[in-house]
Amino acid sequence: MVGTNKGNFNTPHLKTGDPLPPYTGKLRLYNMRYCPFAQRTVLALNAKNIDYEIVNIDLMDKPEWLTTKSAFGKVPALEIAENVSIYESLVTVEYLDDVYPQRPLLPKDPVKKAKDKILVEALSPIHTVYFKLVRGPDTITEDNIAAYHKNLTFIQQELQNRGTKFLDGDQPGYADYMIWPWFERLHVIKHDLARLDKQKYKLLLEYIDNMFQDPVVAEYKLPREALEHFQNQYKLGLKPVYDFLIQK
Repeated sequence: MVGTNKGNFNTPHLKTGDPLPPYTGKLRLYNMRYCPFAQRTVLALNAKNIDYEIVNIDLMDKPEWLTTKSAFGKVPALEIAENVSIYESLVTVEYLDDVYPQRPLLPKDPVKKAKDKILVEALSPIHTVYFKLVRGPDTITEDNIAAYHKNLTFIQQELQNRGTKFLDGDQPGYADYMIWPWFERLHVIKHDLARLDKQKYKLLLEYIDNMFQDPVVAEYKLPREALEHFQNQYKLGLKPVYDFLIQK
């Protein structure tokens, strides 16, 4: 079953034995509803108001045909023509920005574009802490914590230096949407590392509040109970119910 960008994101996740949906001629995103990397591509598609369809994938019981769409068996993968796909989140987003000129996400200025890419590439300490918080908080090291706070401070300093509501101006752009999925997920984790100090990170917390109010973010935002279910199952070493939002 496929969904479209008209708000039908919560279609069943296809698994081993499920047939590949027939090609419709429409741009197609192979997605997983809870995947922060795939969310980057969804946010770019929705920000640009591109007509596309979603095929959700159960990444713990993958359909046999997934590697014909994504060589590494991962999402996101963007099928741009029948049997022609590109994958990796940042690659798909840059492709969309190149091909669909409406609402550019990357800055046109080469220096500003480079700075946006540096900011996104520097996000790995936040990725690390997030995934360790989900899978095993006791594996977080002092070095992880130091790098995490250094990265948060770097993002906040960028906001201050740019002097804009969002990293890319008066509305979110490339840098905003590419870092956002991890802030959305950290927001629901009950751990001291996920609770940002209101004095130290005042500007960053204001930014997070502004991002939650962005229509593109709000349209795809996962309900708290769905994220908590997914994260708690991972922490327990159990398979999450991928179709939680359909079955509840």
